[in-house]
Amino acid sequence: MISCCKFFVLLASFVFCSGMVQNGSVDRIIAVVNGDIILYSELQESLKAVEKLAPDVKTDDPERKARLEQEILKQMIREKLTEQEVKRLKVTVTKREVDEAVEGIKRDHNFTDTQLEYVMKESGKTIEQFREGVRKELERNRMLERVLKSKVVITDQQVDAFMKGGPAGGSPSTEKVRLGIIFLPVAMDGNDRGEVEKKAADIRDRLREGVDFGRLAKQYSRGPAAESGGDIGLVAVEDLAPNVQKVVRALKKNEYSDPIKGQGGYYIFKVFDIEKQKVSMSDADARERARRQLFQQELNRIYEEWVQDLEARSYIKITL
Repeated sequence: MISCCKFFVLLASFVFCSGMVQNGSVDRIIAVVNGDIILYSELQESLKAVEKLAPDVKTDDPERKARLEQEILKQMIREKLTEQEVKRLKVTVTKREVDEAVEGIKRDHNFTDTQLEYVMKESGKTIEQFREGVRKELERNRMLERVLKSKVVITDQQVDAFMKGGPAGGSPSTEKVRLGIIFLPVAMDGNDRGEVEKKAADIRDRLREGVDFGRLAKQYSRGPAAESGGDIGLVAVEDLAPNVQKVVRALKKNEYSDPIKGQGGYYIFKVFDIEKQKVSMSDADARERARRQLFQQELNRIYEEWVQDLEARSYIKITL
């Protein structure tokens, strides 16, 4: 069971795109994994995804970029090995199971469809790509259970430790904000970036003059819930992209941000309200969410051991 929507920002869940031409040059094979190939263009697409997810990651330094490419390639190889094992064992997941997992993620995080759409957009994914990531995660988990022929058991003591914020890494409280968004998209080729940036600055100036945020969102925003004044409702701060978290945490109630360069354009955020919730140790729903998150963490640990063993037994040739 997938308990935390953050899995879709992991390297292993990136959607890889292949092609034989990139930037006008002939593509090349950079790895062979048991007969399957990984192309340089696939690696570059994944690198772009990392840069979008984590704007603070700098790739202008050649050495830093090379280290990052090696790490991404390692994850791509593991993804390829996992896909091969899923296929070999004929592991399948139905559309209904994917639907149920997606609804579980939304339920765990109190996401509406609009909020999920926004979180996906910030992570550089479409809803279809998100569902594909869910399907792959379900297949991986099912494959591990079949290979290991055992069930992962999470005890009440582990849940207690998690919820108390002990070694398991849990948190006894959560912070949610009722978030407003004005989003101005930039064209794919980026030719209108200067114009869009200026428009965002003009909107910021009008906000400073006292113009209503919702009115401006309805007029200019092309983001989620634009018709509702950009109000996407309550979201957990920890579920936002890292660069957005930093901005939102700095805002007080009824404050708005300066224009922020983000995925596909410029954002202006407003915090309509802040809600801090103390998690009760006896809250059945909270305990079940904690149990599922611990279950996923344990599966991830098992996967790390399993894939290392599989790497040792596989033919892997890297030419990067």
